[in-house]
Amino acid sequence: MKNENQALRNIVLISQLAICVMVPTFLCLAFGIWLDKKFGTWFTVPLLFIGIAAGARNAYVMAMNTVRQDKAKKEKADQAEIERKVEEYRKRQEKDSSEIKR
Repeated sequence: MKNENQALRNIVLISQLAICVMVPTFLCLAFGIWLDKKFGTWFTVPLLFIGIAAGARNAYVMAMNTVRQDKAKKEKADQAEIERKVEEYRKRQEKDSSEIKR
């Protein structure tokens, strides 16, 4: 079950990354083509590069946020495991010390 959830999460992340790259690229491309037709200029290529750069930045920010979230989740799970083991150890020590006193 956990592997299925992880696989679905990865598919969603890949889709989000693709959308984050494509939307600014195509918007800048469409705007550049519209400007070229309207004013007879050649803004398409610079705007295309700006769109690609903006999409790459969006993808980087999203990927880094996902990495940070995964790291925080793993650290929280590790901390909970440590606390559980410490509590188990304390209970065992209390039990052993009560047996020794008898």
